[in-house]
Amino acid sequence: GSAQDPEGREGLAHFLEHMLFLGTEKYPEADSYQQFISKSGGSHNAYTSLDHTNYFLSVRPDFLAGALDRFAQFFIAPLFTEAYVDREKEAVQAEFLAKIKEDSRRSNSVFQSVINPQHPAARFTVGNLDTLADTAEHKIRDQLIDFYRTYYSADQMSLVVLGRESLAELEGLVLTHFSSI
Repeated sequence: GSAQDPEGREGLAHFLEHMLFLGTEKYPEADSYQQFISKSGGSHNAYTSLDHTNYFLSVRPDFLAGALDRFAQFFIAPLFTEAYVDREKEAVQAEFLAKIKEDSRRSNSVFQSVINPQHPAARFTVGNLDTLADTAEHKIRDQLIDFYRTYYSADQMSLVVLGRESLAELEGLVLTHFSSI
């Protein structure tokens, strides 16, 4: 979650959430996951909170195995394609600007101003073009990959799969698609 954002890189966890959707070694096209989910009659999304990032999807039952295969690849072999870094920084910026006047965002700003400034909840978490900019010392993509390698490991992740299959069949799907993590 965003509490793990490095100092000066506020929004890095959120930016990583965006970048994982943009191609893997097995499915390199940036929109292949979204297209599959759409064609399967499903939906998908993600959010980054203070203590975790949550990715979720739904598909028609006949497409579960294919969806799990594509989803697992985010955590096995993401590309973090350099050509999409600037585009996704702009997407994070647009999200930041679009929600800046929402009551929930304004309420959170008040909360952040009155709590202990050393607490992670007092930090800016969404990210913007300033916090995600390359610096003389660090390229954001390199720090993104370091963050991914640090926090996206099986010992720090949980998976829930719900389907019409038996528990044994669901376990088989999970073992098939997620054992490499």
